[in-house]
Amino acid sequence: MQFKKKYKKVMISLIVSLIVIISGGIYVGYQYGPNFNFYLVPPTPKRDAMLAFNKISSTGIYIANQAQKNRLKKIRNDISNQHTYKEIYPLLKQALAIKSGKHASLMTPSEVKKESSQFKAPTSSVKDNILYVHLPEFSGSSSQGEKYANTIYYKMTSKIYKGIIIDLSNNLGGDIGPMLAAISPVIPNGKLFEIVNAANNPTSVTFHGSVTNNMGTKIDLGNVKKVTGIPVAVILNRWTASSGELTALALENNPSVKTFGGESAGYTSINDTYIMYNGAQVNITTSKIKKNNGQILFNNKIKPDVQTNNPIVQANNWILNQN
Repeated sequence: MQFKKKYKKVMISLIVSLIVIISGGIYVGYQYGPNFNFYLVPPTPKRDAMLAFNKISSTGIYIANQAQKNRLKKIRNDISNQHTYKEIYPLLKQALAIKSGKHASLMTPSEVKKESSQFKAPTSSVKDNILYVHLPEFSGSSSQGEKYANTIYYKMTSKIYKGIIIDLSNNLGGDIGPMLAAISPVIPNGKLFEIVNAANNPTSVTFHGSVTNNMGTKIDLGNVKKVTGIPVAVILNRWTASSGELTALALENNPSVKTFGGESAGYTSINDTYIMYNGAQVNITTSKIKKNNGQILFNNKIKPDVQTNNPIVQANNWILNQN
């Protein structure tokens, strides 16, 4: 009889412990799962937006002053009184403007779908044994990223050229991984730059072979053949933005690079993308850029070495004069 009582107590204790563990797991999953796109139950638009708002508030690069804190509190209250995404999106955009500035953005599910369907492959041509490459912005799947990279990589390594022109004009940014993989033969291995968050904690962005670490999609093209000893001209214009600008910064680590054209757009900062349950993408500016020479960039424009209205002609002449 005594054994049965002890057994019953042990079983009750085990059941209670199990309930506590399961309850804790449910709470953790409910509370933190959305950070990893895991949802125990579909959230309402209000909860979905509140999770996005909390992400903006906690990771945005700007430290809010008291007036902005009051404004953010009002935005939070306004979100709690709304019931549809259409009503909520403008409020999230207001929060982004306060905590992240001009580089941040919110894309609705339909805008995300439209952008991903508009895949642009890089283009190339050869004249006077100079390879010309135009790298457009990229936003797409991993398979599209590999296609993007392979289009140019094999062109770059198929023969020896007098020089290479990499045209980043009108490159609005997106996923930097495929961009750098495409031109990986002319990007040295090592640290590209650092990203520095609001707490001034730095993270090194490194490059090896064709893989960018700590930024963008990893595109592994295997044993990458590096091309050295030839001049590389890079073209910029006022529509070279975000990851397009960071691609230019990565190329600066090649001593054979010279830039031509006009000043870039001035979106030299890092966005982290938070994906809402309904598929909307919230691009939150979270970090500044620290170049290898110590210079800090925070939405600064990149000035080309040679300012010109005829960058391709000037780049072509420069390459010919190097041989």
